[in-house]
Amino acid sequence: MSIKNKIAAGLIAFVLAAPAFADIHHVVIFKYQAGVSMQKRAEIARAFIGLKESAKRDGKSYIVSIIGGKAISKEGFDKGFEEAFVVTFKNTDDRNYFVGKPYSQTMDPNHLALAKIAEPLLARDATGNVVGLFVFDFDTAGPR
Repeated sequence: MSIKNKIAAGLIAFVLAAPAFADIHHVVIFKYQAGVSMQKRAEIARAFIGLKESAKRDGKSYIVSIIGGKAISKEGFDKGFEEAFVVTFKNTDDRNYFVGKPYSQTMDPNHLALAKIAEPLLARDATGNVVGLFVFDFDTAGPR
């Protein structure tokens, strides 16, 4: 087989295997309780974005990217949610480690520490249940 054919075969194999290398996106959206200061919200946002560098698995960074920001849509469909973050992982194992339960018994300790600070500040219903948190995961493997 010529080098040209080997390269072509390799590219075809890569394209066909692309879903196996799909990114996993973990979307987290917050709605805070009334009275949570803008300073505290900004502190939590900086810490969340900072997980990209501080979160480690086996001593290595494992988060591909984290982006986030405040709600700016005027469409009226935000249901009062105020801030969103998208955390991208290379694979489900990394997402599972970041999230912990129900996927894994172990949760990234930096993520856990931030969750312990943020969760008490999120909106709650009349019975005290958290209603100010929305989480949605998806992969970019494409149509199935």
